[in-house]
Amino acid sequence: MEFCEKLKEEGKIKYLGFSFHDDYEAFEYILKYRDWDFCQIQLNYMDTDIQAGLKGYELTEKLGVPLVIMEPIKGGNLANYPESITEHFDAVTPGMSTASWAMRWIASLPNVKVVLSGMSNMDQVKDNLETYQDFKPLSEAEYQAVDQVVKELNSRAKNGCTGCEYCLPCPAGVDIPRNFSIWNGYGIYSNVGETKWRWGQDMKEEAKAKNCVECGQCEGLCPQNLTIIEDLKKLQEELDSL
Repeated sequence: MEFCEKLKEEGKIKYLGFSFHDDYEAFEYILKYRDWDFCQIQLNYMDTDIQAGLKGYELTEKLGVPLVIMEPIKGGNLANYPESITEHFDAVTPGMSTASWAMRWIASLPNVKVVLSGMSNMDQVKDNLETYQDFKPLSEAEYQAVDQVVKELNSRAKNGCTGCEYCLPCPAGVDIPRNFSIWNGYGIYSNVGETKWRWGQDMKEEAKAKNCVECGQCEGLCPQNLTIIEDLKKLQEELDSL
């Protein structure tokens, strides 16, 4: 930090900030460490309790640290829903793209100054431009529609794992919460491509569900009383089949 602050004094850095991927406690420590010019966090209407989350957002607002937002559409997951989900949006404000709802939700937060979007074709560029060119924050009815979508999406999860990690460490080395995170993500968003990558490339073989020895230690510790052993069998078979 001393080196970066020296560069700022010399005019070689105009604004000094940080990008963040960790839990809230780490975020609060870093944010209060010095007077930052900005910070960048991951936030969208499905990830309000993930990493810094809305609690972190509120802290930036309180301390006056402007925000840059990444993953506003959660890697594209908030852009493609079945009709049973999008009908909640269309009933309030028809004709808007699903992605634009996510983009408007995040930009409706007063302390959000920049929203990053990973666009892959010209239609997405045009949609984002149209969303922000004559920007209108979400109305109360639109917020309620988003809340209904969040509730319905969460109901599609495969099980009720909260990622509390009380089940760890597993004697067999199985990363139980991570297995369930991938499985639940697949259930919620039905994103085959992302799930295949997370399961095949981003998950170590030795940490996969198949290594469970059914000792039962985890089930005795789980606050949600999940049928962990049975669910591990199910997810291994289902994710392998992709």
